[in-house]
Amino acid sequence: MRRFFSTRRFFLCGKNKISILNPCISCSAIICSSLYRLLVLGMFCLLVMLLLERDAAKRTETPPPPVASSRIFCIISTYGYRHGSTAVHVKRTWAKHCDQFLVVSDDSHEELEPAVFLNLNDKWQRLRAQLEYVYKYHFDEGDWFLYANDDNFVVIENLRHMLLSHKPEELIYFGCKLRSLTNQVYMYDRSSMVFSSATLRNFVLQAMPNETLCSSKPMENAATEELGRCLSNIDVQAGDSRDYRGHHRFLPFEIRNHIGSPLNESLEMHKYFLVRSYYHVPNLIVHASVRFISSLVEYMPNIYTHYYMTYKVKQFGVSKERTWQENSKDESISESLYEY
Repeated sequence: MRRFFSTRRFFLCGKNKISILNPCISCSAIICSSLYRLLVLGMFCLLVMLLLERDAAKRTETPPPPVASSRIFCIISTYGYRHGSTAVHVKRTWAKHCDQFLVVSDDSHEELEPAVFLNLNDKWQRLRAQLEYVYKYHFDEGDWFLYANDDNFVVIENLRHMLLSHKPEELIYFGCKLRSLTNQVYMYDRSSMVFSSATLRNFVLQAMPNETLCSSKPMENAATEELGRCLSNIDVQAGDSRDYRGHHRFLPFEIRNHIGSPLNESLEMHKYFLVRSYYHVPNLIVHASVRFISSLVEYMPNIYTHYYMTYKVKQFGVSKERTWQENSKDESISESLYEY
């Protein structure tokens, strides 16, 4: 009987070896090459889609709202004999972080270009004149007015942070808060002070012209004590500048005296502060806030160390826009500094 077809062709090991499961060698090479190209193209398209999706997410992400920052005008008080040893170092470091700053002195200087106040040997009369001058000629340049000594180191950004919860229209001022033996609240003169614009205006226009409210007589070393009396007489509040842990932002002494060691009652300056501190000082320890604003610098070359550590040192893994949560991990860790 005649065969109409050869069954040999349907066996995998037949002569021609053509089937769906076993294509010819040339066809196999072509198909594999095409599949490889399709695989590469697919991976490339997937990568492009992932990149586009990431970029789209970045574009649609809502940026954080800008924080309204008040203008800070800095008044740096110095003397002619201290221009080269202290004041120039303040100008070259933290003063440039103020929105505007003015050096006030009793003598001229080429670099500092101070406002000069002659024939004022009393601290209180000099302070009155300086604040009046700033009100008359620079009042529109600031919302808050920082009065600092030439041996203070100030972190202006921390001051801005503290002032976010206050308005320049408030009758308030801040500093290192003390209480006199006659129960008068005032700020420690070796630390810096900051006045709201409303406080500065009312001090010049209401307190200064009235001898009953504010004396113009020499006060020697009681300048800030008399200032506190003048401000309280015009209903200006002496604000609490401590952080939420009760740690101090305006430090009366060098930073090393506030980290890991108690004050020394045998030192006259420490004793003065301890007797007059507005707040209780447990175990003679005045805790420094991790967001401290002002400290004393006794050895002026150290001001460059403070400035470098504050503004120049970069921390690995910490973004520039680090959040300022009140219960941050950094503050929890800082508690160990005060454990003995």
